[in-house]
This record gives sequence, C-alpha cells and structure tokens, in this order.
Amino acid sequence: MNYLFYKSHLKILSIVFIFFTFNLFSFEGYVAIKKDITDVSWDFLPTTNSSFNYSESINKELFVFQNNFGIKLSNSTFNLDLERSTYPKKLALNAESETLELFYLNDEATFAYSASFKEQVADPQVINCYTFGSLTIGSCEEASLNISNSKAKYDSLGNALISIDGRNKSLKFNITTISNLNLIDEYSFFLEITENNFNWISPVEEITSGFIANLTYRGRRIGDIIDDSLDILPQRDSWNTVVAGLDLKKSINISKKLSFFFDPSLVLVEQLDYRNINKLLKYNFKLKSGLVINYDKLEASFYGTYYHNNLYGFEHISFNQRSEHHFSSNYGSLGVSINYNF
Repeated sequence: MNYLFYKSHLKILSIVFIFFTFNLFSFEGYVAIKKDITDVSWDFLPTTNSSFNYSESINKELFVFQNNFGIKLSNSTFNLDLERSTYPKKLALNAESETLELFYLNDEATFAYSASFKEQVADPQVINCYTFGSLTIGSCEEASLNISNSKAKYDSLGNALISIDGRNKSLKFNITTISNLNLIDEYSFFLEITENNFNWISPVEEITSGFIANLTYRGRRIGDIIDDSLDILPQRDSWNTVVAGLDLKKSINISKKLSFFFDPSLVLVEQLDYRNINKLLKYNFKLKSGLVINYDKLEASFYGTYYHNNLYGFEHISFNQRSEHHFSSNYGSLGVSINYNF
C-alpha cells in the first residue's frame, strides 16, 4: 500500500484522537465490521459467471462526529477466486482499500454532505502458464512452448510468465437527505471519479515479431495468436471511471429490537479513455436487504445483496479488458455486520 497514503491516514487519525480526547463526553459515533461472501455452490444466490468460484469482502469502519462535523475511516479487503477451463486455470484477485470520508451535518441532522478519498491496491497476479488462443505458453506440463528472456526488466518474474498489477484512486461527493415519504427513510445522491491504473509485464510481448513469431501453430502464425491475446490484457495507460448514483434506504420495525430493511441503489457508469473490447454497460442496479437486531448500543445485521450487472460500477479493481465480458451476469452475496454505537 502507498506509504504516503498510510502516513496521511495516521496523521489524520492522530489529530482526531487528540481532538476528541479533550471532548470525551461530547462526541458520538460507531465502530463496525461487516463481511460478505459469494460461493457458486450456493444455488439460492443469483447465477454468476461460470469462471467465478468464491468471493469475500471484509470492511472495518470507525465513525465519529461532534457538533456538525464527522470523520469516517475504513479499511476493506476484497478477494475473488476464479476457475477457468484454460490457463491460468486458477486465478485470485486480492485487493485492499483505505478510505477517508469527511462529513458535515446540519443542526437538525436532516442533511449530510460528505467527501471521501479512497485508494485501492491489488496484489500482483502472477501467472505461470497462459493459453493464447489454442497455444499454451509457460512452465506447466501442458505448455507447448516455454520462453525466457535475459532482459533485466523481466528479472522480477522469476519463472513466471506474466505479472499483472492494479490500483485505483477515487474521489466521491455525497449528499444525504432525510425523507418525508412513507416508503423512504433517506436518500442519497453521489458522484464518484476513479482513476484506474493497471500494468503488466511478460517476455511474451518480445516474440510478436522475429523467428518464433513467424512459426505456425495449428495453421496460424504464433505472432498473430499472441497479438490477439495481448490485446485483451489490461491497458497500461490510466483511464477514469465516472459513477453517478442514487441510493435509497428504508427500515420497517417488526418488534422493539427487530427490523427489516431494504437499500436499493442505481448507478450510471461512464468509462473515459478506456479501450473497450465489448460493448460497455451504462448502468448497474444493486439491492441490499435483510434483518437488523438491536440490543442497547449493539446492532447486528444479516442481509443479502443482489447486483444486476455483476460488480460493475461498485468494485472498480475487478474491471478491465480481461474481465469486461463477465459484467453482463448477475451477482449475489450474503453478509453479516456488527455495529457498536457510542
């Protein structure tokens, strides 16, 4: 994770700690942790893309506010395991996010304005074997070709064939309003701008011309086979994702300590300077719904979440040229969260 980003978070957290130390009895807030899981073996969830095997995310939050101002710090991890029929047959996406959000609430607590800053960094995806069309290259037993390169820039690969890195930074503005409508408790409008950065390295790109590239495999030139596959690796120059959204919330009391809630969200998504392979989607819809149990200052939620177009517009690190064809599928997860209010 970016050192300067950690340093800025620690500095802000220290300021918040010192400030509230002198006002211990005059601030409010909560600490929370939640976990969401998707498993393709669960038949009751929406059918996901056939490559998806297991996914989980864990989010930890600290929120404090005093008078009209608040601050929220959160850390989240996202894991997605995939299984494919061609190499790489198993692939994992692991990413960590840090978010800082600043709030202003009006005196009546009917309006809230916030700005948040988020950085997300994925662990490098290291691939030992890759199937280019019908040609498998790498160190696995099924490989038809194994290549190496003595250039210094490939030293970090070791015996691997490809390494892919990804990260993004987001700026988000949000307005939340208490509603007077019976069917809605509150609604939020938000605008988010995300800069996406991916990079990959592989000696395979060195054989798109020359002797090996001009050899034929199953009637096709090897260089052409490789070129077609390199085109679907993540683009190396950055692009921006712009998301505009509407989020609604409603809670219905079942008993004194038990309530039912639903939280629908609609997002409009625009990719800027992105070289798409397939036709890009313009929107996504998410519905989160479940039960909340309250016990004094402790609150536990059990819920399910449905995404109409996969995680498009919600989990930016999962989207690039290699994965964009997966985002027309539904996606679902089950989750639990625990909040302690103070």
